[in-house]
Amino acid sequence: MIHYISLRVSAQATEDPEKVRSAIGLFLPPAEDESKLKGSDIISEYVTSGYYGNKIILMEAELHKKKHTQYVIDLIRQRLGKQEMLQLVKQVHLRVDDDCNLYIRFNKQQAFQGKLVMTNTSDVVLLRIKLKAYPAKYERAIEVARTIFDTED
Repeated sequence: MIHYISLRVSAQATEDPEKVRSAIGLFLPPAEDESKLKGSDIISEYVTSGYYGNKIILMEAELHKKKHTQYVIDLIRQRLGKQEMLQLVKQVHLRVDDDCNLYIRFNKQQAFQGKLVMTNTSDVVLLRIKLKAYPAKYERAIEVARTIFDTED
């Protein structure tokens, strides 16, 4: 039901990059053993500058394996409250684009503390979930997204 999950976060000049790495790391599955890559090894970082020349570090990660994408979905289902899950399902038509991507923004400061809180602000950990929708149409993507986050158990 998911092709891949892309994660993105920025560390402003006033923020500790390690704390921001920790926030994005919350969404990364633990390494199965010591010989495999750890979360910090799969995060790509790019340094850029803001409007006033301030340093900004963009951090990105992509999860392609089914067990890794399922880890993220399970994390969201477990850590979001029932009301937020219902809100997510109700808003899915606003969060899916014509390319079958589902976007969810989580508060970066809360993620650093190990909590998941959806937000509409700009200081976020952004998840872009590329949905498997056949045919690849907006309407079908909405159905798939609702199925993934359905709270009826």
